Amino acid sequence: MKKREINIGILGLGTVGQGVLKVLQENREFIEQKIYPKKIILKKIADKDKSKVLPDKGLYKIFTDSAEQVINDPEIDIIVETIGGFEPARSLIAQALKSGKHVVTANKEVIAQAGYEILSLAQKNKVHFLFESSVASGIPIIGVLSHSLTSYKPREIIGILNGTTNYILTRMSEDGSDYEEALKEAQEKGYAEADPSKDIDGFDTFNKIFILSAIAFRAKINLDNIYYEGIRNISKLDIEYARELGYTIKLLALAKNKGEELDIRVHPALIPQRHTLANVGGAYNGILVRGDGFGDLIFSGPGAGALPAGGMIVSDIIEIIRNFDSYNNNYNYFEVKKVKDFKETHSSYYLRIRVKDRPGVLAEIAGSFAQKEVSFLSVIQKGEAGEVVDIVFLTHLAKEGNVQEALKKVACLDCVVKICNAIRVVDI
Repeated sequence: MKKREINIGILGLGTVGQGVLKVLQENREFIEQKIYPKKIILKKIADKDKSKVLPDKGLYKIFTDSAEQVINDPEIDIIVETIGGFEPARSLIAQALKSGKHVVTANKEVIAQAGYEILSLAQKNKVHFLFESSVASGIPIIGVLSHSLTSYKPREIIGILNGTTNYILTRMSEDGSDYEEALKEAQEKGYAEADPSKDIDGFDTFNKIFILSAIAFRAKINLDNIYYEGIRNISKLDIEYARELGYTIKLLALAKNKGEELDIRVHPALIPQRHTLANVGGAYNGILVRGDGFGDLIFSGPGAGALPAGGMIVSDIIEIIRNFDSYNNNYNYFEVKKVKDFKETHSSYYLRIRVKDRPGVLAEIAGSFAQKEVSFLSVIQKGEAGEVVDIVFLTHLAKEGNVQEALKKVACLDCVVKICNAIRVVDI
């Protein structure tokens, strides 16, 4: 007899875990229409904080501070992991899969660092491991890449994948806030953690583009070969000058399938103001998927929050329940792919260089760049004439390694006070 009642256990009752509870409680009738005649039973919930305040008094009857208790319950069919971080989350997920339980998670760190191992473990035990909410929370991009776009190979993904950094850059652009002011506001509104380094240094986006690249290109990738940097060096001056040039600055994740190798990286970039992604503001995420058969597809939506993430986790639960009696593996093929050496990639550049205002400065700087085969598209002097001025350069397409070598030479010139910033330009 096929099982009608599917028991759920939740590990971790932070923002996302509470979101899962709220979605399950508030949308029960709608959800059960999707899985009829089966029903979802919330069997146990766990959080290490014994004083955790729960939204419903009845939940205290199934509350425990022991994750092991939830995983070892033989009646539980599906484990929802919303603890976050790498450990103990990874070990608990592995333990649940070995116990024959299906697992749903939002944990991009675990998937990026141990995803291939965990998917193999799930396949070995013939259980599902789903992670839709690990990237871009409210946007079902993993489902699009793994289920919908299966007849043509995606060629390129360009994404704004971190709500915290996008909020900061939006405030800097729209209000003229400086970086520290915008970060403080993001923290006050709950978009940024007390320690925001994983977001602002690009690590969160790095994990997410790895996941999307692996799925979109069906690739086994060495995580260590992906370059990433964050937004700490972006100033409101750079945002202002970029605007004058017709660009907006965003923290971009880029992944391009070049056949034998993949070009994957994360860094701030100037993108044309006219493009849809330039207008993805606040804490929203935006993702462009480009392919030969379908052209450009653009997705936008909330990239974080209790209900968007909780809703996607519940969608994964529903997916598992629909296939509960007939196991299928959505992630059964990954081809080893090399990631292109970042120094060998090509970009145009926005450069802001502070110099001593004297004759011959442009010739000296241009000469140093020319030696490394880097040429300029445009040159603009910013600020009033005086002892020191900023010069803004836009370069033609050039090899990354050449630009970096040229910048080292330029920094040593007597006429140069400071290399203020070097930001890549992406003409989407």
